[in-house]
Parts: sequence; C-alpha cells; structure tokens
Amino acid sequence: MNLGLDMSLKLKQNLSFQMIQSLKLLQVNTLQLEQMLKTELEMNPVLEMQEDMELEQEEPEEKQEEEEETPAEEEELEVEEDEIDWEEYLEDGFDIGSRMSEETTGKEETYEPTPVYEANLQEHLENQLAERKVPEKVELLARFIIGSLSGDGFLRIDINDIAEFTKESIYDVEEALNVVWNMEPAGVGARTLQECLILQLRKRGMTDSLAMRILSEMWDLFERMKIPEIARQLNVDTSEVQAALNVVKTLNPKPGYLLNSNNAAAIIPDLIVEKVDGEFIAILNDRSVPMLHINKAYADMIRRGSKVNAEIKKYVREKLNNATWLIRSIEQRKSTMLKVMYSIIKHQKQFFENGPPNLNPLKLQDIADDIEMHISTVSRVTNGKYVQTMHGIFELKHFFTEAMGTDAQGVDVSAERIKNRIKELVEKENPKKPLSDQKISDMLKREDLKVARRTVAKYREQMRILPARLRQKYD
Repeated sequence: MNLGLDMSLKLKQNLSFQMIQSLKLLQVNTLQLEQMLKTELEMNPVLEMQEDMELEQEEPEEKQEEEEETPAEEEELEVEEDEIDWEEYLEDGFDIGSRMSEETTGKEETYEPTPVYEANLQEHLENQLAERKVPEKVELLARFIIGSLSGDGFLRIDINDIAEFTKESIYDVEEALNVVWNMEPAGVGARTLQECLILQLRKRGMTDSLAMRILSEMWDLFERMKIPEIARQLNVDTSEVQAALNVVKTLNPKPGYLLNSNNAAAIIPDLIVEKVDGEFIAILNDRSVPMLHINKAYADMIRRGSKVNAEIKKYVREKLNNATWLIRSIEQRKSTMLKVMYSIIKHQKQFFENGPPNLNPLKLQDIADDIEMHISTVSRVTNGKYVQTMHGIFELKHFFTEAMGTDAQGVDVSAERIKNRIKELVEKENPKKPLSDQKISDMLKREDLKVARRTVAKYREQMRILPARLRQKYD
C-alpha cells in the first residue's frame, strides 16, 4: 500500500445564490423582469434609472469642477463573474380525465394582449423551500431544479446534465430532487408521466394500493388500457382493476397547471421578429424595462482618500458589487435571448416565411449545440417567453417539436406538421362518411408521411377532434 501526499489544483464552479439569481433573470419574462428591477431600485440605493442619471448631469458645473479637483484612484471592484450560460410528455398523448392543455395559436398581427393563464409555480415552490431546513448545497440545487421546471411542473432536463452544469455530485442532485418531490402540488419535479402519477399516489399514502402496482408494474398495458390483461397478470378481478383506474383518473397529469392564475393576463411579447430587406431580425421588446446605472455619488464613497468611515464603505461596496453584477447579468440575459432567438429563426426559417404549418423537427439540444450553451440555459430562455411574428404571437417552446416520420425525400417531418394535415383532412371529409383513424393513416402514407393509426388517434385527441363515429352526420 502506497501512502503519500497528493496536492493538485482544481477549478470548480460552485453553485451560489448569485448564480441562482442570475439564472432566474433568464427565466423571467419581460413583465416579471420589469417588476424585479423596480424592486431592486427600491432596495439598492446604489442603483438608479436613466432619468435619475440625466437629472444628475444637470447639476451646476461649479459643483462638478469642485469634485474633479480631488482626483482619486478608484478601487477595483471584486465582482463575481459567474458565466451565465426539452418535448411534451408522451407528446401530450395521455391525458387522464380529459384534461387538455391550453394551446394558444395567435393570429394577431399587432401587439394586442392575448389572454393566457400565467403560472406562479416557481414562487410557490421557493416559498415552501424557504420553510424547510436543508443543507445549503441541497437548497441551492433545489432552487436550480425549481427554476428548471416547465410550466406543467415536469423536470425535462436530465439530472446528469444538472450535475455537470453545477459541478455537484449526482447524489446531491438526487437529494435536492427528493426535496422538490415532497412539495405541493404533488407530482412536481417528475421526469415522466409515470413518475408524476406515482408521486401523487405516494403523497396520498397509497404505496401498497392496486393502483400503485398497476402504474409501477403494468405501465405499458395501462397506457393501452388493456384491463383484462392487467387483471390476468395481477391475478385480480377486472372490476378491481377498473376501481383502481378510477383512482388514477383523479390524479393530475400536469400538476404545475394547478398554480395557474384564474384571471386572464395579457401577453406582452418578449421578442419581436421582423423581416427587413429580406432578412429576419430579432429585437428585444424591453422598452418598459428600467435602464439601470450606478449612482456616481455612492461610487465616489469607496474611492481611496474618501473620508467616509469604514463601515459605510463596506456597506456601499457590497451594494455596488451587487448592482454591478445585476447590470452585467441583464446584459448577459439580452445577449443570450437574442442568440437563442436567432438560432430558432435559422432552424425554423420556413415557419417565419410561410406560417404555422411549416414547423421543422427541433429539440432544445439542437439550439444548445448551435449556440454552444448548456441545455438548461436554453430551457430557461424558452420557458414562458413569447415572440411577436408576422403570423401572430407564439410561445418560444412552440417551435420545438420532435420528428414523427419522414417524407419522400427522407427529410424528418414534425409532429406539428402532421397535426395540421390531419386537421385539414378532417375539415374536408364527407360528414356522412367521416374518415377513420386508419383511413387518415393510409391517406398520409400516400402523401409519403408514414404515420401509424395509433399516432393519428393520439394527435386527433390532442386537437380535441372526435372519433369518426361521433363526427358522422345524418340527414
């Protein structure tokens, strides 16, 4: 056995509250950012708005000259320079209890507000986290996970990616995820629909129930609602299986939406995409966001030679560091959002040219690879942000859809394009002889779109289109 002393220098990015706050800036939309900055202006005297700065510049020249008579070398600020750097579950194809997600397909050509329901999930979870006693590292990771949740409450980012990004162990990330799993609403933080439903049963104390066995052991059969086969394999009566499934129907497949506001709120687009001289340009719609600057009087307080006492200097230096970090983070947010938007434009050029039916398959990882940023950063930028286009207002996540087949040239075809084609076929069908799912599947295949009957049925349900037997009309 060789005993020795090994010394090595390692660079490690530690997850800090400042980093969490910086990531939070990426996550908020324009209205939320405006509110956050107004709060910061009230709390940090070192910060001032553009108009405040203009007032200062109107001071008498004599006073300015007097200040310039005592030049002093400004201390270098020690500001942390942390580098600021997903798809619907089962394609939304399993919706227990007829709960359907609200889809907005805006046709507006102007900036008129569009009614939506805004979630307050992250704030609700962070308030619960503040009341729990957990180690600081776990708390920071839990905050990171909370900030990474999609609007429906799912964690769409792999925990290995979180561990890699935060430079923490996978065990610490799993511990933080367990903290989130124990919060309300039950099911938040789940990575799959199966995990979401199991978490809700566990919260109800039904770990030994038949419903839990079905979800845990018979998931494939449960998805296809093969009740007799489930009963046979679990050696129970079909009536017992049906009773268990009735319990499952009371669970919520999208727990995050429970925190949506019941009052319609206005969408203000965070980005605007316009075509100028044949090229698409992206603009940040941030005119209402305060422009922040450092107050010169407070900056002068920490200059060498200043007669201000050390305690006040320490306080001002802390506030100055926070203000400088905030301004840098805001600029980084602007840069990151524009990078993501331009990458989306590049990948979805047909959409911006010709409108909604022309979406190409696109994943968050594609954008992350293109702009050389972490997928969690792209997830934050696209979650809850909207863009105004000449075809209407769309949420950024609208542009992400998986490939569900190929066309005659072998090019991937997006789920959104297939949905639009199914809708067109149903709209043009003979109401006396409506098209069955199999017939639609056959018609799509003749158009070189290989889509199975089961997939047609899933998409039809997502679009709230009734089955053929219920669409049939009689004289």
